[in-house]
Amino acid sequence: MSFSLPVILLCLLVLPAFAADITGMSPRDNSTKNVIINLTARDYAFNRSTITVPAGANVTINFNNTDLGMEHNFAVYGPAEANKNIFVGDEITGPNKITYNFEAPIKAGTYSFRCDDHPTQMRGNFIVQ
Repeated sequence: MSFSLPVILLCLLVLPAFAADITGMSPRDNSTKNVIINLTARDYAFNRSTITVPAGANVTINFNNTDLGMEHNFAVYGPAEANKNIFVGDEITGPNKITYNFEAPIKAGTYSFRCDDHPTQMRGNFIVQ
């Protein structure tokens, strides 16, 4: 049995695409981003007021609470109204460190982040692009 060169080339181009689907990989899986953010709580304030991440990113927050004897956490809430929780991290008493992991929303927009113990003092914008 003989194959022509165009048929062989076509097979070489098409088979990798099928192989990717067989293993569960898709083009969307390859585009997932991992984002690492270092966030510090000091004197009832975060060290940043804005965090920007890609839509659907795997987010890691390296959280450092430097306030002696004070509880702080990191939480992300739905756009503007802050009544839908996207992620709520465990509270830790400082000085202490914790790592939070979560998936960013897939819908672009401006969300909010805050410390649930001090929501009027410790807050910022969580921007999803």
